[in-house]
Amino acid sequence: MLLALVGVLLVLAGFVFALQGMGIVGPDSSFMFNNPTWIYQGVAVMAVGLLALGGGLYLSRKQRAAKT
Repeated sequence: MLLALVGVLLVLAGFVFALQGMGIVGPDSSFMFNNPTWIYQGVAVMAVGLLALGGGLYLSRKQRAAKT
């Protein structure tokens, strides 16, 4: 479940990065604000987070199945 939690946090962080890159969230003085590079990096972080989330859920389900 720890891997799934890390995955959720990565997805949320990537989403915020992407929004900052689009200029939707964050202070205007941030180096990430309205910077298209952070849109792509945010999407990449979200993808890694989704992989971690999926892997954590898979391993958790597999571990529960082995106990029964």
